[in-house]
Amino acid sequence: MQIEYLENKISPDFIKLCNPEWNESISEDEAFINALKLADEFWKVYIKHAIAEVEAIELILNKMDKCKACYLVFDKEMPYKKAIKLSNNTKIKYFIFKSRREGYDVRIITDLCKFKDELVRAKDIDTARNLTGLIDLLYVDVHGKLCCTKTLESAIGIVKYNEEK
Repeated sequence: MQIEYLENKISPDFIKLCNPEWNESISEDEAFINALKLADEFWKVYIKHAIAEVEAIELILNKMDKCKACYLVFDKEMPYKKAIKLSNNTKIKYFIFKSRREGYDVRIITDLCKFKDELVRAKDIDTARNLTGLIDLLYVDVHGKLCCTKTLESAIGIVKYNEEK
């Protein structure tokens, strides 16, 4: 998986940018040394991100295997799209993440599902709150794939509302 992640990540154009410009008074050797330092820093950051994504995938897949509900709750946002592609779990439709901003993000993770039309088409957030009975509802995405709430209880509540027939 990590090899796939690192494929085609350095462009020859990036390396060319490190060559001395016509108005610089450094040698090509100095420019090359600077390019090596820059590439070294780039790879450190890139590998850090790759490791974080692989760890997230493992954590998500393990949690998905044990889940009996149609949603999972995470205490922080993490990359999840590759984990979904790798999972055979078709029961889980929602991920709830503690938001970096405020409250909780409820994301629909399957193309076969979206938030109810009456919720998505509500004229304003107060109308959406009245429909759901959730005063902590903060935001509803116009595409029906994301809702934001102030509390975890409301995040779970929006999932339950959406699952009602």
